[in-house]
Amino acid sequence: MKRERSKKQGTGNRKQGTAASSPLPFEFVDIPADFRDDSALVVRVPAGVRSKQKLLKILADKLDFPGYFGWNWDALEECLGDLSWLSEGQPVVIVHEDMPFGAGGEHRDTYQSILASAIARGAGGHPLRVVFPATKLS
Repeated sequence: MKRERSKKQGTGNRKQGTAASSPLPFEFVDIPADFRDDSALVVRVPAGVRSKQKLLKILADKLDFPGYFGWNWDALEECLGDLSWLSEGQPVVIVHEDMPFGAGGEHRDTYQSILASAIARGAGGHPLRVVFPATKLS
């Protein structure tokens, strides 16, 4: 498992919850590759993820999900709401290089809803932030 620690505190030309009049609690940056936060475990979701299984694999690997992870949306929601296997209180930032599933992809709304729920619930005591590119939301 490869965990990325970034070099600078929360940089990347942030716009919180503003792109495309989003009511969701996400942050939007001009260049996701430039996003940095020294205090957090930064998980990067590469561009071009169009399948649910590929996205789940990336998140499970980079967030070191437990062996009981069920490889479905319910399991993702459960694991993002827990994260007890990470260092206590460690912030987590999930940075997306583009919008998974493309514009209006079949699973896009479900995924965003799970992320928003995890943010609202506090991800098991781990501050969670989710970053998307500002220019690729539609």
